[in-house]
Amino acid sequence: MTEVPTAARPPETRVSDAGTPGSAVVDETVSEQAVVEETFSEETVPNEAVPNEAVAGHGAPETAPEARDGAVPEGHDIVPEERVEQPGPRREPKVGTVRPRDGAGRTSRGEADAVPAPGTADPATVVHPRVWQRRVAVLRDQGVRRLRWVVAGVAVLVVLCVLLLVLHTPLLALRNATVRGAQHTGTQAVLAAAGLLDDPPLIDVDPGTVAARVERLPWVAHAVVVRHWPDSVTITVTERVPLGSIARPGGGVAVVDASGRILAWQSAAPPGLVLDAPVSPGPPGAVLAPTARPALQVGAALPAPLAGRVRDVAVDARGMVTLDLGGGVSAALGTTAELPAKLTAVASVLAGAPVKGPAVIDVTVPDEPTVGPPPPGARR
Repeated sequence: MTEVPTAARPPETRVSDAGTPGSAVVDETVSEQAVVEETFSEETVPNEAVPNEAVAGHGAPETAPEARDGAVPEGHDIVPEERVEQPGPRREPKVGTVRPRDGAGRTSRGEADAVPAPGTADPATVVHPRVWQRRVAVLRDQGVRRLRWVVAGVAVLVVLCVLLLVLHTPLLALRNATVRGAQHTGTQAVLAAAGLLDDPPLIDVDPGTVAARVERLPWVAHAVVVRHWPDSVTITVTERVPLGSIARPGGGVAVVDASGRILAWQSAAPPGLVLDAPVSPGPPGAVLAPTARPALQVGAALPAPLAGRVRDVAVDARGMVTLDLGGGVSAALGTTAELPAKLTAVASVLAGAPVKGPAVIDVTVPDEPTVGPPPPGARR
C-alpha cells in the first residue's frame, strides 16, 4: 500500500450508517493550503489505492473493514468523488451579451448583439426557418415592385421631356394662319391680337386664350380658334352689327352697336340711324354710359315699317325718348315702358292718314295715340 503525502490529500470521505438504510452522507474537508500547493489528481492516486487510515488522518478509521478491499458494505452506496477546483472567481464561458433595447424595439448602437445560449432562447422570439424564408421572399418581392415603379416613373419623365422638346422645335411651329369674317377688323389686326405674328410653337397656341384675345377687338363679337396639326390655325370671327352713330364732343361721330359698344370713330356720320343722348363716347371698345340705354333700346326695337323712316332717336336726361320721322314730324314715346305697343301705335298712325309737319304723334299712352302741334320750344 502506498501512502499519500499530506500535501496532496484527497477530500476526507466519511460514510455513516445513520439515517435511512442505503443512504450516504458526504462530508468534504479540504485543506486550503494543500490545494494551493498541489492539486490532487485522480490519475496519479486512484481512489482504490488510498487506505482509509491515510484518508482519515486523525485517528482510527471510520469506514467499515470491508471498504479496505474495495468491496462495498451491504446497505451502503459509493458516493462519487468531486474534483477540487482552485479558489477564486469562477469564469463561465461567454455565451453572449444582451443588447438593451429602447421603447421602439431597436437595439442601442455600439453594443454586441445578443447570442442566446443553447436551450435558453425564448420560444416566443424563435422564428421558424420557413417563416423566415417567407419573410425574406416577401421583402424581396416588395423591393422588386418598388424598383419597377421607380424605373417606370423615370421612363415616363424621360418620354415627357423628349416629347416637350420635340413639340417646341421649329418642325412643329405655326406656319399657316387663316382668318375668316374679319371684314371691318382686318386679318393683321386679328393675328396681332391673337399673338400669332411670330409663328410660335403650335403646342403653345391655346384656342381658348387666343379667342379671348381676339374678342377684345371692338368689332369682334365672337371668335373660334381651331388648331390643325402640325402647323396651321384657323380663326373664324363674327363681327358686331352697327346700330347707329352718336356725335362726339370734339367733332366726328362714334359708331355703336345695340349693346352700346363703340366700334369705331369716324369723321362723318355714316348712313343710318343717328342717336342723340347726353353722353360722351369713349374710345373704340368702350361702352356708352347707361344714360344712352333708352335710345339704344328703341333703335334696336324699331319695326321694319319705321326703321326706314326714323332718322334720329333722342333721349333726354329724364329718359324720355323722341323719334324724328322727318318732314317736321316727330313721335313722343315717353319712357321705354310698353315699348312694342308704342312703336306699333306710331306705325298705325302713319299708315292710316298722312301726317304733315310740324306735328307730334303722342303715344305715351299706346291705346290712345294723338296727333298735334309740337310744344313751344320743341326741336323741329
